[in-house]
Amino acid sequence: MTVLLFIFFFFRPVMFVDIGWLVFGLNVTEVFAIFATGLLMVAFVLRAIVTKSINISVVDLFLFAFVLWVWFIYFLYIDRSHIKDAAKFVLPFTTYFVLKNVITNVKDYALFIKLMLIGYALPIIGSTYLITQGKGVYTVIYWTNLTRFSGVYTNPHNLGHCMSLFIMILAIYSVLCAEDDRLVPLLKQRMFFIFSMTMSVFALYCLYKSYVRTCYFGLFLFIYYYLFRVNKKLLAVLTAMLGVVMFLSAAVLYTIFFDMVDSTKNPDKSQFGSGRPVIWMHNAEEFVSQPLDRILAGVGVGNINTHIKSRKQIGNMLNSHNDFFDVLTQTGVVGFMLFVSFQIALFMKIRQLEGRIRYVFLALFLTVSFMNFVSNSYVTRFGLGQMFYAVLAYIELPEHKISRKQELGAPGQNRSTNVVGGGRL
Repeated sequence: MTVLLFIFFFFRPVMFVDIGWLVFGLNVTEVFAIFATGLLMVAFVLRAIVTKSINISVVDLFLFAFVLWVWFIYFLYIDRSHIKDAAKFVLPFTTYFVLKNVITNVKDYALFIKLMLIGYALPIIGSTYLITQGKGVYTVIYWTNLTRFSGVYTNPHNLGHCMSLFIMILAIYSVLCAEDDRLVPLLKQRMFFIFSMTMSVFALYCLYKSYVRTCYFGLFLFIYYYLFRVNKKLLAVLTAMLGVVMFLSAAVLYTIFFDMVDSTKNPDKSQFGSGRPVIWMHNAEEFVSQPLDRILAGVGVGNINTHIKSRKQIGNMLNSHNDFFDVLTQTGVVGFMLFVSFQIALFMKIRQLEGRIRYVFLALFLTVSFMNFVSNSYVTRFGLGQMFYAVLAYIELPEHKISRKQELGAPGQNRSTNVVGGGRL
C-alpha cells in the first residue's frame, strides 16, 4: 500500500510534462490521472480491510453529494455532456477522500509531501533549461512583444500554476516540520534544504517567464496572508522591498499588465483582465435564458466553447475563465450550491487546526479559491486539483481525531505541535 502512495505522490507532478503521446485519444496527464485514481482506490480498499474503519465527516456529505450530482446530470443530459469533463470534476474530490483515509498520521503525510516535492524536480529543471535556451516558447503577444514560455508543459498556464503550487507546498512542508516535534525542521535537512532552495529559485524564474498573472496575484496573496497572521514585521520589510522593486521595474510591469492598466483609463472596462467582464456578462445572460431545468442542472458538463474544434457543443456558452462560474453553468444552481458547501466545510475544518499550520493551510485555501474565481485553475485543470486535494488531506488525518480525544480526556496533556497565536481568520 505504501508503494502505491509513493508512486502517486512522486509521479503526480512529473506527469504534467507534455511528451505529446496520446492513449485512446487521451494525453499522458489524463491517462495518469485515471491510473493514479485506480492506485489510490486499491490503497483505500486495502486500508479499509486492514483497519475495518472509514474516516467520514460532514465534508464527505457534500463531497459525495456533488460527485453523485455530476454523474446524475451527465447521464441525464448525456447528449450535451462530455465524459472527460465529468471525470475532471470528480477525480480530485475522490483523491481527497481516499488519501485522508489511507494516510493515518502526520509523519507519513510529511514523507509523501516531501516525495511530491522531489518529483517536481524533473519538470522544474526541464522547464528552466528550455527557457534559458530560448526554447519552450508558447506565444509572443503582438501588442507588447512579450514572449510567453510553456517549458515542458502544454501551455504557460500549466507552467505558472504548477510552479506556484510547488512554492506553496514547500511552504506547507516547512511549517509542518517546524511545528511538529516528531519531524526534522527543514533547515536541519541539509541536502533537502539545498535542493528545495535551488528548486524554489528555478520555480520562481519559470513562474515569471510564464507571465500568468493569476499565479502572480495568487502567490502574492498566499505570502501576504500567511505573514500577516504570523510575522507582521517581516511583512512590513517585504512590502517595502517589493515597493522598491515595483518602482524600478514599472516599465516591465506595464508590459505584463498593459490591458489592466489601459482599462483603468478607459470608461469601457470590458477589456479588463483579457476581456473577462464581457465573457462573464455573456455567460450570465446565456445561463439565465435557459429553461428552469437547465438553470437547476446546468447546460451540460463540459458543454462550452473550447479550443477543441471537433468537440460538439449545444448552445453558446463560453469558457468563463472562472471555475466557480463554470461549475454554476455546467452543473446548475444545485451543483454550485453543493460545490460551495463542500468548500465551506473544508474551510471550517482548516480553522480547527492550530498555530502556524492553521494559517499556512488557510493561506493555501484562500489562494486557490481566489485563483479559481479569476481563472481556469484548480477545477478545470484537474491535475492541479488532484495535487491540491492530496495536500489538503492533512486537515482530516485520523491522527487529529485521536489527539482531540486525548485533549478532552486529559486537559493538561502536552501535544506534539506547538501552538503559535490564538487568533482565528
